[in-house]
This record gives sequence, C-alpha cells and structure tokens, in this order.
Amino acid sequence: MGRLLTVDEVAKQLRLHPITVRRHIRSGRLPATRIGRSVRIREEDVQATMELPKRVVDMTPEELQAHIMRPLPPEELERRKHAFDEMKRLQVPIDINTATLKRVGRRMNEVLYGEKTLDELINEES
Repeated sequence: MGRLLTVDEVAKQLRLHPITVRRHIRSGRLPATRIGRSVRIREEDVQATMELPKRVVDMTPEELQAHIMRPLPPEELERRKHAFDEMKRLQVPIDINTATLKRVGRRMNEVLYGEKTLDELINEES
C-alpha cells in the first residue's frame, strides 16, 4: 500500500487550492479515506487523477479537431438516433397563441400559490 497524503500535500502536488481538492473528494472524482477528523488520499489515487485525459480547453487545435471528429461507438449512435426519433414523435404542434399560453400560465400560478382554487378558475372560464 502506498503513502497516505493530506489534502494540503495533494493540493501542492496537483497545484490546486485545498478547497478544490476537497470538492474533488466530495464529488467522488478523487477517492479519499477519513481517519479520525482528517482526510487522507492514497498516492496511487493522486497519480491516477494526474493521468486523466486532457481537458478540451487544454488541447491544441489539432488534438481538438481529432477529438471532435472521432467516430462514435455504435451504441452511442443508436442511443442518439433513438433520442432524435423520440423528440420527433413528441413534437406535436399546439394550436395556441403566445398570449393565451401566458394567460393560462398566470391562471395556473394563481392556483399554485393558493390565490384561487381550480374549481374557481374553471367556473370563471365557463
């Protein structure tokens, strides 16, 4: 088992603020162990974090072009096609103008915030 590092040691090693390291720990991006009231990070986990692929903002224009133009796996293509088909299926034109839509929204807010009951609104509209 490797050495256990403190949050400050990891922050210096990664050139980050200690609060940022704690945020990475809280979000699960950096595994850590609590020992009493202190937090320790394994050296191997820090090394693995440092070996993550480059962020898009750190890429050269050529690397970015290659990253964007890479072919997608078949399952991702299928997932996107299914999502597109579902969006097309759900696109149903509604026969309502903007003013009516706003009015209905305001009326529903009256019910939502307890100014009127739904029955009162229905009676007013009738």
